[in-house]
Amino acid sequence: MITPDTWQSAAPDAAAAAPETAAAAADTARLTAFPGPVRLTAQLVRSFGQLGLQANVWAGGVFLLAFFVGSWRMGVFGLLGAVVSTATAYALGVDRGRIELGLEGFSGCLTGLALFVFLGPSLSTCLLTVVGAVVCVLIYAAFTALLAPWRLPVLTAPFCVVGGALLTAAPAFTRVWHGDSPAFVPVRATGGTTYTWTDLWHGFFANIAEVGLSAHWYVGAIMLVGLFVAGIRPGLAAVVGSALAVLLAWGLGAPPGAVAAGVYGYNAVLVAIALGTLFLAGTVSTALYTLVGVAVATVLTAALNAYFAPFGGRTLSWPFIITTWLFLAAATSFPRIRRTA
Repeated sequence: MITPDTWQSAAPDAAAAAPETAAAAADTARLTAFPGPVRLTAQLVRSFGQLGLQANVWAGGVFLLAFFVGSWRMGVFGLLGAVVSTATAYALGVDRGRIELGLEGFSGCLTGLALFVFLGPSLSTCLLTVVGAVVCVLIYAAFTALLAPWRLPVLTAPFCVVGGALLTAAPAFTRVWHGDSPAFVPVRATGGTTYTWTDLWHGFFANIAEVGLSAHWYVGAIMLVGLFVAGIRPGLAAVVGSALAVLLAWGLGAPPGAVAAGVYGYNAVLVAIALGTLFLAGTVSTALYTLVGVAVATVLTAALNAYFAPFGGRTLSWPFIITTWLFLAAATSFPRIRRTA
């Protein structure tokens, strides 16, 4: 499993490693003994695993399978972004530890997935994926340096900056924009709020699928299996985060269709995994603290949907980033909440 210090920085002079860090280092050392193509494949697969904050190769393989099950073209765009970002990192001499863990490839992977979802499959989308994946590596390095003094992880910020800019600018260019986006993001609740059982259980799995910008519930079900492959804790965190997001959205009267599509819950799933299993010590206080973070991320998703709507922006995973940064920064003020790094 990926560890907090590898998210923040892979610098050789980093602080003493936690037990999980040593395990990840040993895993990486084993991979370096394999031929180059095997190592490269593991790096690319881990890029998919990092969508769920996991460096586990098998979890990444399950995630990759999930995207190809949902749409083979979506899987291809994700792979394209991961390949280009990883190649760029190699070309720029980025620390091999980050590359081995998939940290240099996952933002490019997300960019490819997002551009496919919002712009559709076309030559222009392929070219934008290549350009965006290259820039993601540069933005990742910049965020790593900027956030280091506060000991905050980069998370998906490079993807949100690059992907958000490309998607916002796309309608201005006729060779890029091919009509209305097929991805609908509701701003305010309209119509009835009568839920069916299908809306709720679809929403539970779609929340996990939307971590990779897929609205198919069965993609989320496969990804959940991948999280349990990575470990019991990330799997349970995803279950609790998704369930709480569905209940909160239902309780507040969010549109049933949007809840069923996972619009309000994917950020909550990521917050649950990040705070509950990755960056904070596993205690009862941390569990309660994480639940508050999950609720905040769910409501913040609706708020940012409304904020970005007037100029055609996309919320993406900003609620997850903002919530995680704020809760990690605040944790230093609470003696009962301990950061793991």
